[in-house]
Amino acid sequence: MKRILLAALGLGGMAGIMAPVYAQSSVTLYGIVDAGVGYASGQRTANSKGGVGAPINYTNGSVWGFASGTWSGDRWGLKGSEDLGGGNSAIFQLENGFNIGNGTSGQGGRQFGRQSWMGLQSATLGKLTFGRQYDPIVDYVGPISAGTFVTGMGAHPGDIDNQDNQSRVNNSVKWASPNYAGFQFGAIYGFGGQPGSVKNQNTWGFGGSYASGPFAVAVGYLQATNAYGTSSSTWSGSYDGTFSSSINEGFASAASQRIISAAGSYTFGATQVGIQYGNVQYTPGALSTFASSFTFNTIGTSIAYQFTPALRLAAAYNYTQGSDVKGAGGPKYHTVNFASYYALSKRTSLYGLVGYQKASGNTLDTFGNVVSATASVGDVGNGISSATATQTFVRVGVRQTF
Repeated sequence: MKRILLAALGLGGMAGIMAPVYAQSSVTLYGIVDAGVGYASGQRTANSKGGVGAPINYTNGSVWGFASGTWSGDRWGLKGSEDLGGGNSAIFQLENGFNIGNGTSGQGGRQFGRQSWMGLQSATLGKLTFGRQYDPIVDYVGPISAGTFVTGMGAHPGDIDNQDNQSRVNNSVKWASPNYAGFQFGAIYGFGGQPGSVKNQNTWGFGGSYASGPFAVAVGYLQATNAYGTSSSTWSGSYDGTFSSSINEGFASAASQRIISAAGSYTFGATQVGIQYGNVQYTPGALSTFASSFTFNTIGTSIAYQFTPALRLAAAYNYTQGSDVKGAGGPKYHTVNFASYYALSKRTSLYGLVGYQKASGNTLDTFGNVVSATASVGDVGNGISSATATQTFVRVGVRQTF
């Protein structure tokens, strides 16, 4: 990381005169660039508009191409702090996500779509922050989720439980505790900002973790409410939501969604093992394209081995099962992933990833039609939906931090 130390107003020797002796400020410029090439055995292409009673007709084709941000999403950011004395500080972080292949901004074109927040931090009381932020599932469960073993390609299908941090909470207030002998916990509230309703579009959640030596465990909860946006099939909450894959695109009209996530990991010698669980429930409303609550349950396990200081290999498996849909058997997804990571230096590394998914059963499309479940390996940032029940993904790339 390149560190830029800013004296008060940048006036060199006059800083000591113009600022209190404890007012030391710092701003850090940082980032990640990640690029490579990839192959997917199937990518769907729509041949019709579709509608209620008329599912979209898709064709399927394999695709080779440039891959941006596979191991880590491309980003650059600024984070800073100002010492307020007494163990207190003012802090901020602004983080832009982008596609290194074409230079466009990610997260819907936002300037600082990955993170944009500011707040206050106390050594004894914790951290209180305001802005666009990650939820407690990301903060506590994310660091030991499948994504830390095999990247977002190994996320639970479509990252429906947000263990791979594809969604953020807008207009939010978040508190995070200090570390109490290995225990950490926190909570978040995102304001909906809807006239006449406190509930519409709001988001709230909490979570915590415990770490001791080689052992770590974490749990998180999130509840998000939809205000439908421009149509009944549009998610429009303060929580981003992830409805752009075939896994759950049929539930974007939900009135609310609830997520429960948990994970644990244990390290012995050069080996790390992990287990993950996610429960996601979509509750319908008056404008929803489905009438009964729908639930996804996912269980997964991961293993990684550090062969040398430079070489790490990992593998993961997860199984996701959904509720029945309108009297038809629900969707099921089996996913397996393999990852290799080789560090050329402290900042630069090479990687290779392979993923495979098999889908079965039925789900809903964006119009509420019952359709056959199709495969979509990885999170919505890396994955593309297939028109068939199976999909294989291969990616190789290079990653550099600064």
